[in-house]
Amino acid sequence: MTLFLLGTGLLRAQVVINEVLANEPGSTTGLEWIELYSSGTSVSLGDYSLRIGDDLILLPADISLSEDEYFIICRRLFATSTSPGFESYWGDSSGIWGDTPYEASLQKPFEVAMSLTNDTGCADLLWGSTIASTFTWDRSGLDGYSWERVECDGDSIAQSIDPSGSTPGFVNSVTPVSYDLALTSVTVETNAGVTRLTFEISNVGREMVNQAELYVIDIEDVPPDTFDVIQLESIEVGETLIVDQEYVLNGMYIPMAGALSADDREANNSREFMSVGQDYPPLVLSEFLANPVGDLASEWVEIRNRSDQDIDLSQWQTGDILRLNSICNDETFLEAGDYVVVAQGSSAFLDFYTEFHSLCLEPGSWASLNNDADMVRLVDSYGIEADRFEYEAVYDANYTWCRVEDVLYPAQWGRSENSGGSPGEPNNVVLPHETENMSVTVEPPYVSPDGDGFEDFTTITISAPFADSYTVRVYDRQGRVVKRFFEEESMIPSEIQWNGLSDGGHRLPIGIYIVYVEASGVESVKKPVVIAR
Repeated sequence: MTLFLLGTGLLRAQVVINEVLANEPGSTTGLEWIELYSSGTSVSLGDYSLRIGDDLILLPADISLSEDEYFIICRRLFATSTSPGFESYWGDSSGIWGDTPYEASLQKPFEVAMSLTNDTGCADLLWGSTIASTFTWDRSGLDGYSWERVECDGDSIAQSIDPSGSTPGFVNSVTPVSYDLALTSVTVETNAGVTRLTFEISNVGREMVNQAELYVIDIEDVPPDTFDVIQLESIEVGETLIVDQEYVLNGMYIPMAGALSADDREANNSREFMSVGQDYPPLVLSEFLANPVGDLASEWVEIRNRSDQDIDLSQWQTGDILRLNSICNDETFLEAGDYVVVAQGSSAFLDFYTEFHSLCLEPGSWASLNNDADMVRLVDSYGIEADRFEYEAVYDANYTWCRVEDVLYPAQWGRSENSGGSPGEPNNVVLPHETENMSVTVEPPYVSPDGDGFEDFTTITISAPFADSYTVRVYDRQGRVVKRFFEEESMIPSEIQWNGLSDGGHRLPIGIYIVYVEASGVESVKKPVVIAR
């Protein structure tokens, strides 16, 4: 057998430890494995042993490896009634080795009793008593991702970048090849019924790539439908290209894939992902209370199912601009058209809203909402942002931010009509004012509050500019306040009806009165109104 002397002082044989999966997927330690690679011809494994810690594992003498051949040493080959094995996870789970093209490309893996540590570890391949190959890792890395040798004749080790997490029986994902484009990520966003797909493509090979193509595929169709082909510009070595495409798609969720044209490593050329269509999102933010006061001791966010189907809330997330938390982990369905309240403290919420009869959930952790500027976000189980609302201030006295429910794009938000809002019920929304100048009309300009059903009310119509607060009052001719509609409130409605009665509900004398509307620090308007009999 030929041995080669390297600068490290180790003797390197024609067989090396090429890849190690020490941090197994999940917590199933039976999925640990080590991959050997042979650069020689007809190399007998009987000349080698494997040392892991204090354990020495003799390799089978009846196995010979050809040039460029891989061999797997695994902790468990076939699945048991309680645990998966290499064949069930990376093969077809038939319980037979060699019945698929992938399995047939590898000799039957060698099952041994071994234990690999996640955080730090070392495996040595011995030729006799001499170290022929050593493989060391100094941290756990990602769950289910292997450590790979960058070059089969080198010493550098790196975490696998293959989308599946490892490359047993294939060229390592971190080993450069000549032409190698990688589709590293796909991001899905939606706005006003338009789906935006962002593809990130990196040249991880040794050569510049020209004239490659990106295929956008609807894999829900049988056979899959390639509905867009994008010609890519030249990509230099080490360069990353961002491709943004917008589509109008039918439906709510559409299973899709992105695929690059063939190159020297196809394992990183494609990604499946869930896209969305015009019916998305099924769930939207409906109302929230960021600054509970008094007897109400819980922040809460209300979500409405606007779709015509029941939606499983498990793995959906809500939160603020910085952090998201799962609404619930177990299967929990929100019926079509119904509401769910996600509360910081469900008991405190239900103690305050004694008439609430919809679904209330308390997540395991809570992202506290700011009383000044912040954002409320809703993200679905695929990681796609379903909805968001950004605000610059909150309302006092337990008034909520709530959404106009019959408008989806663009969403209209305002203040709840009543303190405490309307969790579990349709929203009554007072919208903010967007005009530059104050406009107030009183129609009719008189009111006859005698209960005869004729002109018992007058309507005060208000169009006001943005201001920190608003005040609406009625004064008599002596300048005394007889009716207070709003006192320095953060919002006022566009219409107010007045029945000619005082704050105490008493009939006022006939005569001329003044309706006073003020946008604090901006503008005020006075309009006359007559009480008649």
